[in-house]
Amino acid sequence: MHAIAYVSSGSWNLLQEQLDRIVSESRRLNARHGVTGVLLYCDGNFMQYIEGEEDAVVETFARIRASESHYQINELMNQAIVEREFSDWAMGFLLPSPEEFVELAVARWKGTAQTGPGATLLRAFWAGCRGRMA
Repeated sequence: MHAIAYVSSGSWNLLQEQLDRIVSESRRLNARHGVTGVLLYCDGNFMQYIEGEEDAVVETFARIRASESHYQINELMNQAIVEREFSDWAMGFLLPSPEEFVELAVARWKGTAQTGPGATLLRAFWAGCRGRMA
């Protein structure tokens, strides 16, 4: 298993229907390729965590990098993991508060995989926010 986490800035101020389209398309493509994960969007910025077989995750990330929906992609983590964190979610989606988003985006991710501060914060955030799912 492999996972990649990143943050990026949206190319334009997305309307709700544009966000819905991005999430729907992500879910469809991820389900087809066996990729799971979560997408967060706050004040024009994205944070995404994707996981699955390494080839599928790398291919998905290449597609994400080529998307015109965002720019300034900052990779937080790109490494092997022991098991999936979000196996039930082809693409979970939440709208965190600015404070929650910043806390997740600045956490330490690299070199720690699933036990480090970034992954631990994301796991706790997701568990605590399921009632706020968009």
